[in-house]
Amino acid sequence: MMSVISPDIEQWLCDYLRDRVYDVEGLQFDNRKPEAYRGDYPLVTIRDDSGSGDGLAQFDRSIGVNIYGWTRAHDKPCKDLARRIQALLMDDAIASAENSPVIAVDHSQCNGPYVVPENEPTAHYYLIIAYSVIGEIQ
Repeated sequence: MMSVISPDIEQWLCDYLRDRVYDVEGLQFDNRKPEAYRGDYPLVTIRDDSGSGDGLAQFDRSIGVNIYGWTRAHDKPCKDLARRIQALLMDDAIASAENSPVIAVDHSQCNGPYVVPENEPTAHYYLIIAYSVIGEIQ
């Protein structure tokens, strides 16, 4: 029996961004914020918020992206990084990147970046990216 597994879009996007954003000192990418994170370095987290499938091999995926770093009083570098990440993830060229599971960007479902109001000293921006992705047939 054949089955279709949705791609690990979190890992793929972390790797994709890591290869393209290498000039921000200390920047790290992960699929979650470490419990011990206190804003000592810039951090981008990628979270697959899932979505529907077509019953064949295509899946719709809503991706939550958090950008942390610097301070709330000095948040411009964080905001600039969030806008840069958004541009990379919304670029239609992502579908033709090597080993990309992305078929298309659904621009109508993308939002942000916007500031996340928190009681933390670290600046925090959030954005949503929507994709159609192809699964792996096994």
